[in-house]
Amino acid sequence: MPVSDKNSSASKAAGKAAKIVFLSLFALVLVVVSVSFAIHHMRIGFEKEYQKTLIQRIQTDAGNAALSVSGEEIKTDSSKAAQKYSSVLPYMMMDVNEDDYTTQVFGLYEYTNGSLNMLTGNDSDLLIAKTIPVSEWLTSEGTPYEMKDTNVYHYLVPIKDQEGKVSALLELSAQYRPMNEMGNQLESKLLKTVIVAVIVALAGFSLQFIVPPILRLVSKKNTEATL
Repeated sequence: MPVSDKNSSASKAAGKAAKIVFLSLFALVLVVVSVSFAIHHMRIGFEKEYQKTLIQRIQTDAGNAALSVSGEEIKTDSSKAAQKYSSVLPYMMMDVNEDDYTTQVFGLYEYTNGSLNMLTGNDSDLLIAKTIPVSEWLTSEGTPYEMKDTNVYHYLVPIKDQEGKVSALLELSAQYRPMNEMGNQLESKLLKTVIVAVIVALAGFSLQFIVPPILRLVSKKNTEATL
């Protein structure tokens, strides 16, 4: 074979190899970006649905617990009421879901002279009732007050006495940061798995272009050796 033909064949082979490498890298990037977007989108959708379910549960639990608390008892004898509800509310407000990725805390407060005094509850920085202005949750309607923060949800329910005046406040707050961290870890692991799978697939695909020339070269050398 003339030298020019050999050079032409080598040039074509090199061009084909470069084309394969470029297309493989492009396919790898495209697949990784597409899968990453899909995983992230699915995760965001799951987290939004989870947060929606969590908020509904917090509102239901707090509403039911508030119905069992007597504002008149707290107004009449707050010490006695504190003893009573400290043995009841923890069981009513306890999160019994073992697979739940949230931290849930509560606080029952006596409201008198424009200030709050905790009667029973968790010692947690998640409780915000005493850190926000009374005017934010104390309204003429006496409706529950809610506050959403980053990965945290607060729900405050005013409790009235027999005269219709607010004498207590029940707070239930939940933090779902652990679930958010788990989502980050899961997304990272899935993306790594996809990258490895794509690399393996591309490597297997590339072998069909690499192995035949090597076999032909080995066969040619064996043939020349026998002549």
